[in-house]
Amino acid sequence: MKIITALAFIFALSINTAHAKPFVLACEPEWESLAMEIGGDLIKVDSATHGQQNPHFIRVKPSLMSKIRRTDLIVCSGADLEVGWLPLLLRNGNKGVQVGQPGHLLISDYVTNIEIPDALDRSLGDIHPQGNPHVHLDPQIIIEAAALIEARLSILDPNNAEIYKSNLKSFNARWATALQNWIIAAESLKGKSVITHHKSFSYLLKFLGMNTLTSLEERPGIPPSARHLAKVVSVIEKTPPLAVITAPYDPDGPNEWVAKKTNVRVITLPYTIGGSSEATDLFTLYDQTIELLLN
Repeated sequence: MKIITALAFIFALSINTAHAKPFVLACEPEWESLAMEIGGDLIKVDSATHGQQNPHFIRVKPSLMSKIRRTDLIVCSGADLEVGWLPLLLRNGNKGVQVGQPGHLLISDYVTNIEIPDALDRSLGDIHPQGNPHVHLDPQIIIEAAALIEARLSILDPNNAEIYKSNLKSFNARWATALQNWIIAAESLKGKSVITHHKSFSYLLKFLGMNTLTSLEERPGIPPSARHLAKVVSVIEKTPPLAVITAPYDPDGPNEWVAKKTNVRVITLPYTIGGSSEATDLFTLYDQTIELLLN
């Protein structure tokens, strides 16, 4: 702890001496948006991925390598969501963003994760030992994540700590109001069931009190077989769901096949900022997600 504190002091001193804005690199657009809420004009922020990309799988390009070398704080979902590319990225990063440093923040390390597997067996697909990594789709976790980002920015840029705290307070007030509005608006969704493509929306469905009948993927991260999709059709015929919900980056083939067989509605939810033209920040992400489910 003393080492981290000392490094944080040296790191913060280097930032303040150069009068440079801290540079925050988010692994996903949701954390870019949240960092902007807390940091405002005091920071520079960018995202390693965009809303049309599957965050499990991206290619680490030279431009991203360049960004990580000058990053002061990296913010990611964690729980192995980025395991296919984050380790490579960090190997090219500066000391301040390595594991254990104040410039390294994985949100899943600090929140309550769901769907933690009882056993690890790769034959069961893309299993995450720490649980489901798609934590940003629980609005309560967003509150926790905002506090985590504020704390890290205040360590790395202590001269502006009071402003970060003020920005956090303002965000929390606006988020609390929006949260109550979402709870009221989504009341009629409680108890309803959907079919998902991947387990991308588990936190959202838990928050809304909705159920998952089954998934188009028989095993996470592995394309479904025709045999499994036939079983999904059988489930739909016995227990008609509200819809099949997918993310923008999910392949269309399986859901289109199931929809053709059953006439079930398919809803593509934005999943993150930039997942649709309307989802431009965290507030509009939730606004549109709930609106799509209701309509």
